[in-house]
Amino acid sequence: MPNPFLEERLPVNVRLGVSYADDYEVLITTTASGAEYPKLIHPFPVREFHVNFTTDKADLWARILSLYHRARKSYYAFRVKCLDDFSTNGFTGTPTPLDQPLANTASGVYQLRVFYGTNGAAPSLGYPSRTIYKPVAGTVVAAKNGVTISSGLSVDTTTGLITITPAPLITDAITAGCQFDIPCRFNSKIEVTAVDISLRDCHSFDLIERLNP
Repeated sequence: MPNPFLEERLPVNVRLGVSYADDYEVLITTTASGAEYPKLIHPFPVREFHVNFTTDKADLWARILSLYHRARKSYYAFRVKCLDDFSTNGFTGTPTPLDQPLANTASGVYQLRVFYGTNGAAPSLGYPSRTIYKPVAGTVVAAKNGVTISSGLSVDTTTGLITITPAPLITDAITAGCQFDIPCRFNSKIEVTAVDISLRDCHSFDLIERLNP
């Protein structure tokens, strides 16, 4: 059963300061001799955002706090656009059909994704990737064996699944590109302070990526 999700985006244009970091879930066991035995819990980066902004009372309540209440804090997730990482083409470039390889299937249905750390040699586990569940409508382009697919391509912007009709052969190389949002939920309360009669300070709040929205 899919997790609760609001198909709307955090209003980025009220943002004055956002910091973010990608984390990996690694369990490290240390022996008495000091040797470490790491275990990778899952291979996907998990992004966390720390948001600071100050805005006027009307914008604050009408936009950020309104989303916070609709989301019931951390119950619903929603879309977040990271201004440093929203495209499959070099983080911020215009998407192209050749951006990212997709896993081949026999059904013609493919999951969008983006790889990271590709500027160096691939480690034994391969390159880490982020599954793209929330592509931006109208930005998805794909290719088969290096040739742009101009017809028979459908996109589900709520799951990141694309369907190619007729289904390609299992030996065909399928690539795709798009802009995307990251599914996140609130990971803290929003505390509001009245600075003066017309200004409210939201201090800061935290968001965390939901890996399986």
